[in-house]
Amino acid sequence: MKSASRGRPANPEKQVEQKMKLITAAADLLSKQSYRSITIRQLGEQAGVNSAMIRYYFDNKQGLFIALLDEMSTHHFAEMKTVFQSDNPIKSFIHTMLTMLNHNPGLALMLHDEVLQQDSEIKSAFIERFPKRMAKVLPQLIQQQISAGRLRSNLNPKYAAFSLMGSIVFPFLATPIREEAWEIKSLELAQPEWVEHIYNLFMMGTSSEKTCD
Repeated sequence: MKSASRGRPANPEKQVEQKMKLITAAADLLSKQSYRSITIRQLGEQAGVNSAMIRYYFDNKQGLFIALLDEMSTHHFAEMKTVFQSDNPIKSFIHTMLTMLNHNPGLALMLHDEVLQQDSEIKSAFIERFPKRMAKVLPQLIQQQISAGRLRSNLNPKYAAFSLMGSIVFPFLATPIREEAWEIKSLELAQPEWVEHIYNLFMMGTSSEKTCD
């Protein structure tokens, strides 16, 4: 019997397992250091997989991290479906976004290092899988709430959605300023009080007269 070349497993289930180990390793390392500083060797060691498998499965490091973005985006936007069906979809959306950002600190790091400061394929992949998809989903949610009479009828859904995203994401991008100047620790962004804070600020500026407390 001819053995699999370059040590790659012939078993399809084993291949899926190795791919997921590498994607998980990429997420773990990204939560601790920048994308550009992560090496192929580190990824292989973290995953417990021959680093040559990165080239075999993903072509290169960039391909591996794009696969990671695919996994994160697919999972996140699947959760968005339940947001639309909740009793309070705006608050549910804020909670879902904050949970995702708090559980995936590397996503904010990649946004800061690659999307805001670099021009690369990673930047394009990130924008396609997160901001562009969110720019379609969130205005729909805002419009849903306008139609239900919970938000002002003259509200621009796209502007309101963009403002809400800014309130959610900015504290994760400005970590040194937030922690050193304002003394707001990362742990506080994972608390229910932070969800309530963003929700109340947003609703204060967008609620219809009928729903204002």
